[in-house]
Amino acid sequence: MPKMTPKKNIILKMNVFRILREANRYIINNPMFVLCVCAVNMVYMLCLKAIPGGIQNPLFVVWIFTYYIFWCFFYRCYYQLKPYFSSKILLGSLAPSTKAMVIVAALGFGIALLPMVPLFLGFDDVYMDIYERYLQPESAAAFTEGRFSISDIILIYGVMTLLAPVLICKPYLAWIASLRGQNSSFRKVGDKTKGNYWQFVLISALLLYPEALASQLDAYCHLRNWFDYTVSTIIFIYTNIVFAKIYDFFYLKH
Repeated sequence: MPKMTPKKNIILKMNVFRILREANRYIINNPMFVLCVCAVNMVYMLCLKAIPGGIQNPLFVVWIFTYYIFWCFFYRCYYQLKPYFSSKILLGSLAPSTKAMVIVAALGFGIALLPMVPLFLGFDDVYMDIYERYLQPESAAAFTEGRFSISDIILIYGVMTLLAPVLICKPYLAWIASLRGQNSSFRKVGDKTKGNYWQFVLISALLLYPEALASQLDAYCHLRNWFDYTVSTIIFIYTNIVFAKIYDFFYLKH
């Protein structure tokens, strides 16, 4: 009898720039669809800006629910999956979304506690300057008002890009899989994308840093978030198209 050898898992390596080229090609080939999505997304952003009290207002629940449905509709249209609105698919997609929110909340809580550890260990003098500069509530206000230096922005967004593959990229791919009615487990995503951590870091940096630049320019020029909202809307649409192409690479082409 011939020997039975276990099947080896093939590790796929994502070419970031090829993914970006495919996303650009999709935009060129589907300009009306992309423009309509951009317009609707901008309306959503303007509605969010107009809600008194922001996320503390009960209307925010309505906003986030309809916004979620909108992006479910986007991916169903992108993959031409009918019906575009499906309560079964919508409810099924909540599982990976909820898991991702729990993971992000748990890790966020842990990260929020980490800055306090050096203070408890007695590194008051050495660490206090860093703590006051980056981690106190006043530092968040300074960031939104454009009072951080370039080195500060590089550091903050650098940390975000290092965390993005775990906190954003893989959960997002699991969510897209659920919208297609496929296996949406995080383990499946991990197996599919194994060995591509730095590729995800690179693609996260390419998508995050332009938004950081837009935010700072908006603050310095006192544009009242209009420039930031416009650029963020465009980048967010582009990000979703990029993730669709990443999903295609790992799930559909191989």
